[in-house]
Amino acid sequence: MTGRITLGTWLRTGTGILAGTAVSVLMLWRWHDVASVEAWLNAQLVAASGLADARSIGSAVVFPLDHRLVGFGVTAGCSVALLLVPPLVMAAFFLGIRRVSLLRATVSSALAIVLLVLVNQVRLAAVVGSMRIWGFQTGYERSHVLIGSAITTGGLIVIGVLFVVVLTGGRRRGGPAGRRRRGGFTGGRRRRGAIRAA
Repeated sequence: MTGRITLGTWLRTGTGILAGTAVSVLMLWRWHDVASVEAWLNAQLVAASGLADARSIGSAVVFPLDHRLVGFGVTAGCSVALLLVPPLVMAAFFLGIRRVSLLRATVSSALAIVLLVLVNQVRLAAVVGSMRIWGFQTGYERSHVLIGSAITTGGLIVIGVLFVVVLTGGRRRGGPAGRRRRGGFTGGRRRRGAIRAA
């Protein structure tokens, strides 16, 4: 029985990891399509916020600045595609080893995807805002190196915590250790052991 359970668990784990990895590889393979969608979303965000009269051309966002048309491209390193890989693989792994339900894995992955896209959109919008404030070259350098890094780092920390909480349910009770502690209240020696542990 134990062997069958172990084999089934490994099969589910492998299937889950392969599924998450396959989706991640597909996303990385089609990163330019993802970047093009991001550029379109960012052009809409920038135009709606009044930062600039922006539009997208493929994976690039262009807008007028100082009587000329400037912009930036959403490259593989700037795209959210790479950032989506860890939560997808992690959710697939925990689903495979039966630590989480399909609903919890789906909700946590969807939440991470939406928030990662949102954070990256804010970072890209900050590039446009910085260019308008400090000029094309200086604004791009400051936003790409300093402001953008701060937005991405802070966003990843918050999203990572939320993802783990939603994925795991934020609880670590009821496992074998918890059962052993509850069982420790039966019998004299176990009772003394429970008191020492407390």
